[in-house]
Amino acid sequence: MNLTKEDKELIQRAKDIIKKSKPAKLIDTSEVGSSLITLNGNIYSGVNLGFYCGIGSCAEYQAIGAMISNGEKDIKIIVAINDEGEVMPPCGKCREMMLQTSKNNKNTEVIVSKSQKVRLKDLMPFAWGGTIEKK
Repeated sequence: MNLTKEDKELIQRAKDIIKKSKPAKLIDTSEVGSSLITLNGNIYSGVNLGFYCGIGSCAEYQAIGAMISNGEKDIKIIVAINDEGEVMPPCGKCREMMLQTSKNNKNTEVIVSKSQKVRLKDLMPFAWGGTIEKK
């Protein structure tokens, strides 16, 4: 799928969250930013966190955490970008988190480059399919 104006705005949001977090001056933190838009149209962002004890997390985790903290779980579009402006496809751990958060997220549009996006189900063709949703 080609990128839309909405996708390009989301990429800019991910760039902006990196800049916004830089004044914290933390090692291995704020090198990657992520922004997502929910099915309800709300935007959440986060940056990667790195700690010497090894409990850091990806920027997508932080954006998804902000979304869940605000009572949502369905992701329409998500992107991650590094501080050099390169779009980064999500790692396997992040892909699993997205899938497990909501059965609807298999249709999440994942921006994988500056010109292309794919559905999460296409990045995870043999996913086991379980979610952490309450029945």
